[in-house]
Order: sequence, then C-alpha cells, then structure tokens
Amino acid sequence: MPNSSTRTGVYRRPVIYAGRFVDQMASVDLPSDCIVLGEKDALPHKLTVLLNRANMLVFLDLLSFPLEAMTGEHWNVPIVVVLPSDFDAESLTATFGTVLFERLGFFDRVVTPDFALWEELRRKYRWAESQRVPVTSNDPSEVAATICTLLEAEPTSLATPNRDRHAAAWHWRDDPCFNKALHRVQAAALEPRFAAAQEKPGTKVPLDVLEVGTGAGRWASSFEWTETRFVGIDAGEDLIRTARDNFPEGRFDLLGPDLLFPYEDESFDLVFGVTVMHRYSAVAKRTLLSEMWRVARAGGRLVFLENFVFTRQPEKPAVYPMSVAEFEDLILDATAGRVALEHVESLRYPDEDLRRGGLISLLRLGAPKA
Repeated sequence: MPNSSTRTGVYRRPVIYAGRFVDQMASVDLPSDCIVLGEKDALPHKLTVLLNRANMLVFLDLLSFPLEAMTGEHWNVPIVVVLPSDFDAESLTATFGTVLFERLGFFDRVVTPDFALWEELRRKYRWAESQRVPVTSNDPSEVAATICTLLEAEPTSLATPNRDRHAAAWHWRDDPCFNKALHRVQAAALEPRFAAAQEKPGTKVPLDVLEVGTGAGRWASSFEWTETRFVGIDAGEDLIRTARDNFPEGRFDLLGPDLLFPYEDESFDLVFGVTVMHRYSAVAKRTLLSEMWRVARAGGRLVFLENFVFTRQPEKPAVYPMSVAEFEDLILDATAGRVALEHVESLRYPDEDLRRGGLISLLRLGAPKA
C-alpha cells in the first residue's frame, strides 16, 4: 500500500495497537509495513515515537490503550476504533465519550458487529454511516484481518470513506494524514462561524442551514441534528445518494445545470460552501452567489471557505482560480452590495508555508421578509 512522509522525511506506516491481543496477530496476514504493538509497547516515550510514524492508527484493544498519550498532531492521523464487546452505549460514552468519541470525525472509522450499538452512538456523535466498518465477529484476529483487507485493497478508503470527489479537488493528496489535518484546519475556522449563527438573539430554533456543494455531506456532522434543519445541495447525483446514506437526518437535493436552487427566498439562517467556487466559471460563480444571497434571510450569514492562493497550476482544466479581490467584486455584483463583512481570516494548511485558504463571513442586509 502507498506510504506517506512529511517534509522532515519521516516514513509513515499503519500502526495497530493490539494490546492484550498481540499474540493473536501471529495468525493474521498483516500488511508487511504494519507496526503491531502490545501492552509492553505502551511505555510513554516508546509509544510517542511510534505514534509519530503512523499514517493510520488502529485501536484493536481500546480498553488498554493509553489515550493520554495522544497529543497534538497524533489526532491528525486517521483512526480506526474497534469497540470492545459486552459494553453498551452508555458505558462506552462514560468511558470514551470526551477523550475519544467526540474527537472522531468523517475521516475516522468505527468497527463493531452490533448495529444497534453503532446506530445509538452514530446519532449521539453525528458520525457518518460510511464511517462504520461492519464485521461479523468480535474475535480480535478476525477483526484485524477485516481491517487489514480494507487497508490493502483501498489504502485511502479508511481515511476518506466514500471519497467525495469534490472535496478531493486538486489541493488534496493521496495522503490520509494530510487530508484529515487539512479538514481539521478548515473545521477550526468554520465551527466558530457556525456557532455564531446559532447564538444570534431571536434566531429561530431549529436553525435552517444550507450547504452548497455538499458532496458526501461531511460538514453535516458539524451541527446538532435536534437543533438544525440541515439541507445540502450538489450537482453530483452519486454524491447526493452518498450524503443521504451518510446522514439520513438531513435533506440533500440535486443541483440542476442552471444552478438555480429549488428553495423559496429567505429560507435559511446560514448558507455556506467549502472550496466550491473554484470549480465554476465567473458567470456560474455569479449565479451561485446570487442564489446563495437570495435564499439567505435578512441578518443571516453567508460563509465561504475558498482557496485564493494557488501554489501550482491545477492539473484539471475545469478549475477556475480566483483572487480575493475578484471574489469580492463577484459578491458585490451578485448581491448589489447588500452584504456586510462580519469576519475574515486566512488559513495555512499542514506542511505549507503559504496561507492559501481564506474564510469570509458576510451578513445579508435588509429587512426580514414579512
């Protein structure tokens, strides 16, 4: 399977923490570059060195793994969690909720043969359906064999389940660690903007949210489903089907070739898109921006996270770079200037010197519709 390395030249490989089950791994046909750890390998200094070399981290024996050893960049590594048997959702939440489950996201996977247990935890932590790795047994060797089969057959599948071809645009790499770290940088910028939309005095509950270019729906998990009506729209039929499977609590619609939204004026409190605009020409960008402004409520937010600095020429011809100044002109033209800048910041992605990402949050001006 492909391996990744950082700019410092560290060779990365899958790390399987087998813990108490390490002796059973002798019967499993593991990938040749896997590092298998037992309880004796969990000494703080040794474990830190090994975690620093991981491009995939599998918790086969979750009960004995010292989660306090996970620091900083270790959480950028895609994680596969095997849920221990004979535990219900309440017990697992009490033990692992804050220290692990709340940290798991779209780029991580959960392994369990118990569908009812999975479903309860999925709803609680807003995991995507595609994050589940179904198995038929709790036997550690059988579970390890299933995981390793997936690792060898589709090296990036555990990192990017049902890979979103829109999210996997030119700036993504065949590197699970980089892609998860990039997502975490984006989430750190976006989530305060999402929270601000919910904190506005007088905002109705639930919050009405529209994501443009939703792909496989990965940003739906940023919102509490009991407090949000989440709608995603995308031009890819396959992506919409995947999003519906991933997050049945949301609504996902197909965007037609005319790029016009099937929603009434002023229908949403928050309208946002993540690295969407570079895929469209200037004319198409204007249509999308006009539609996003049209369906936002007065006082509602329009949030854009885009790449404005290109470190190299995109390989795909159907990519239309734009500068911040060009984007500003498009927004002012599409909205007739009826927006106010609320927040702006630049983003620097992992292992990059340039700040090529930018987040812009706007407030729609005007009187609320009667």
